[in-house]
Amino acid sequence: MKVVNFEKIKSKEVFCLFSEPEITQKQIVIMSHGFRDSSIGPARTFVDFEQILLKAGISVLRFDQPNSGNSNGDYLNSSFNEWVDTTTYFAKKFIDKEYKVALLGQSMGATTSAVASARIELKQKIKCLLLWVPDPKSTFSEKTNQIYEEGGQKYKGRFWQEAKNSDFFDCLEKFKGVLHLVYGEKDRYVSKELRNQVVKKVKEKKQPVMILRKQDHSPWKFDISQEVYKVELDMLQKCFS
Repeated sequence: MKVVNFEKIKSKEVFCLFSEPEITQKQIVIMSHGFRDSSIGPARTFVDFEQILLKAGISVLRFDQPNSGNSNGDYLNSSFNEWVDTTTYFAKKFIDKEYKVALLGQSMGATTSAVASARIELKQKIKCLLLWVPDPKSTFSEKTNQIYEEGGQKYKGRFWQEAKNSDFFDCLEKFKGVLHLVYGEKDRYVSKELRNQVVKKVKEKKQPVMILRKQDHSPWKFDISQEVYKVELDMLQKCFS
């Protein structure tokens, strides 16, 4: 079953696609896309992983953040805090429906997912965090009120200031559930130094890390992506059982 609709969240129409297997197990993965991306994920990775999850009996919610993809709003007004609010809203919605909830995020969607997991509404309620190439944004050079352009999209520097202020590392430290971290060895956007800090923090929590040989930030080679899905499906099934 697939339900495509727009959900009104704080006056904005947010595009979302909810997919559920024929027999629901009340288990769901909520997928959060990255900066300048949409609910299909880089190279349709969210779509591909969704099909695998559905076959395993796990529901999926994919959505476009406010001002992104099919959702309402101008990308210029994108706000990291609003991304966290929106992710939190969807996670709480399914928790209230008695689903076991896992959050998956790619790039800034991974950063968003980690920060959302620390929100009071979700604390201790998220079963699993799947973090694909999170960007902690502990340093940045943009000016908060200045307008920048990247990949054909204009945005304000405040997005990165909000991301920095969210304190990704503190939120990661507070998370007590199952966690899986994935980075490309040749990530062009997240420095090796910063990646190593995240890897160290995750390993200190005795949680698994995958470093994908010769892979960039995104997209990854098809066969390598399949290996990531396989590992994460196994983790989810154990976590949800």
